[in-house]
Amino acid sequence: MSYDAIKESALALFAKHGYEGTSLAQIAESVGIKKQSIYSHFKSKDDLFLQLLNETFEIELIRVTNYLQEHFEKPLGDCLFKSLQSYIERFNNDSRMKFFLRISFFPPAHIYAQVMDALYEYIDQVDALYLERFKHAIELKEMSGQAEIATMAFSALIDSICVELVYGGTKRTEKKLQAAWIVFWNGLTASKNNS
Repeated sequence: MSYDAIKESALALFAKHGYEGTSLAQIAESVGIKKQSIYSHFKSKDDLFLQLLNETFEIELIRVTNYLQEHFEKPLGDCLFKSLQSYIERFNNDSRMKFFLRISFFPPAHIYAQVMDALYEYIDQVDALYLERFKHAIELKEMSGQAEIATMAFSALIDSICVELVYGGTKRTEKKLQAAWIVFWNGLTASKNNS
């Protein structure tokens, strides 16, 4: 019971205050246990943080995999745009998404390499999933061009939405998403529409 409670509390606190702004004492207090009790489950603050990090990337990868399986045969524009919107919805309602973005942009300096290795592995896996959808879109003539380039452009669009969520908030993100989406989608379908 306390193992899950510690992780849940730590996730919320790391998401809100970051690694440096969260102490084991704060985590213990929010769970209602003594700080020493944390050590019966985790070797250190780093151990707790890295377990949450790896768990978060696994959960996020499963989420993207499930989303694409469910939406694979839906029109490409709907599939992609709803995926982008989901980042905004989850950022506002899910501590895990806030944690995910905070650690991606503000990794602790002393474990920077570990965080970045895990992040880039996750991004590569997500890009590979979207690449299959873009290849399928070309087969269906939903778009023209190269699937690899479309995947990289969409990955960049995800990055820009995430950056704006962290620094600008929901309203700015929604405005930028609408504008960026129009340019992205017009570029993706331009040749198809002219043929």
